[in-house]
Amino acid sequence: MKLTKILDEKGKKFRDAIDRTKRVYLQDDRPWIIGYSGGKDSTATCTVVLTALSELSQEELKKHVYIISSDTLVETPLIINEIDSTLYKMEQYGKKNKLPISTYKVQPQFDNTFWANLIGRGYPCPNQTFRWCTDRMKIEPANRFIKEIVASNGEAIMVLGVRKGESNSRDRVLNSHTVKTSDLMRHTTLNNAFTFAPIIEFTIDDVWDVLLNYPCPWGGNNQELFKLYADSSSNSECPLVVDEETKNAGSCGNSRFGCWVCTVVAEDKALSGFIQSGTNWLVPLLEYRNWLYSIRDDRSLRMKRRASGQIYFSAIKQKDDILIIPKKGDREKIEIDINTGKDNFGEEWNIFQSKNKAIKYIKDNKIDLSSDDDPKIICKTNDGYGQLGLGPFTYNERKEMLRRLLKVQKQIKDEFGIEHELITKEELIAISKLWLEQGYWNDDVCKIYKEVMNIDLNFISDDIKLLSENELEILKDICINNNIDFELVKKILYLEKNSYGLTRRDNLQKELSRLLNQDYIHI
Repeated sequence: MKLTKILDEKGKKFRDAIDRTKRVYLQDDRPWIIGYSGGKDSTATCTVVLTALSELSQEELKKHVYIISSDTLVETPLIINEIDSTLYKMEQYGKKNKLPISTYKVQPQFDNTFWANLIGRGYPCPNQTFRWCTDRMKIEPANRFIKEIVASNGEAIMVLGVRKGESNSRDRVLNSHTVKTSDLMRHTTLNNAFTFAPIIEFTIDDVWDVLLNYPCPWGGNNQELFKLYADSSSNSECPLVVDEETKNAGSCGNSRFGCWVCTVVAEDKALSGFIQSGTNWLVPLLEYRNWLYSIRDDRSLRMKRRASGQIYFSAIKQKDDILIIPKKGDREKIEIDINTGKDNFGEEWNIFQSKNKAIKYIKDNKIDLSSDDDPKIICKTNDGYGQLGLGPFTYNERKEMLRRLLKVQKQIKDEFGIEHELITKEELIAISKLWLEQGYWNDDVCKIYKEVMNIDLNFISDDIKLLSENELEILKDICINNNIDFELVKKILYLEKNSYGLTRRDNLQKELSRLLNQDYIHI
């Protein structure tokens, strides 16, 4: 095939996408919501849409186009800066050319951010089997915005930068939700919402052809975008995720346009690529991210009960008289002799023939399941044997996470002159409140901030003074003498304080019942 014919075919795909976009835009009055991630596909999509809009008359521009970008608050710093700049340019381009467009960044609520869940609640770092981050930080904020638009207009259309051939799982999602004889697809989870994919037939070569050989409507420099991809050693990006099936269509953990704290994969090639390209101030961020990855499955840093108070046992393998705990992360494989209770490292394990006997052992030895102690308990279950399961990170480890994070923020400012807020004040407030609810009344967020940054935060101090330090000590002694859980009493006091003056106390009764029925209290 001649080169001129190849170029003509690429140009035809771009032209067809523009014409198709204009046709779909003019079909109805439903507003559009474009998901912009800052990556190549979403940039190509915005190029197609804004070019199409610019070719329509003012009379034809009858419905609004919202361009939204997801800011998880832990985006790779170089990328979120570029996204902010691009959104501003798009907004200005729309005003100058009288196009019905506006741009927005959607964010998780401050009590549901990465740091609020990791440090505040003690969630384990995300991995492939427990990717709690995507729901809370991407899907929920985007859906909240979409639902508001749908509520105001009855229906809305999501415009996404998805393409056929990206992956088999992505193709299955696209095919299963395509509306026959229509350019639209049903949204997988949101009622009255549809999706439109202007570049669905593009190959990756088509995408780069549009970005590098045609002018960017808002004046962006796609050569810089190309350089970002080259510098990051990556060939993909995290799209703006708006439903469960899109989330499960493939991980973006080691990609360039993701979160700098991502622990879904073992190695962050994106940050490493930027550092190799000379962005040295990202080194402390990569070191912190690698540390988070290394501690995820460290039993000494995790509670031995769930946040709900539930005690459970995780299934482990058995081969003849040997129990096997497989290698995970930095932990070596452990083999335990059922008859002697000794493992291949000479450590002693407590093996029980029932869960009740294991629970009795915990009670008799007054083992604190919230601490970093690991009693090395295994018990017989209906399906074989199970090891005492893990819960959230311990309170001490969460304090260490916050301390280290603030040190990184201070380091990049002091050593590299970079003013970049790794954790917001609003998130610090949310973490402090979460710790208060959990019975930690020592004002540790403010203390750690003062220790590292040498700055007083001075917030929610009134909430902490439920009891004086002397009164707390008296209460603690009373609890110990009467074999009552001190942390539980503090949680109940805090719950009552926050419910004071309410005329309806249904939720108080439910929460009180939940607190009093936690497994670990009744052993």
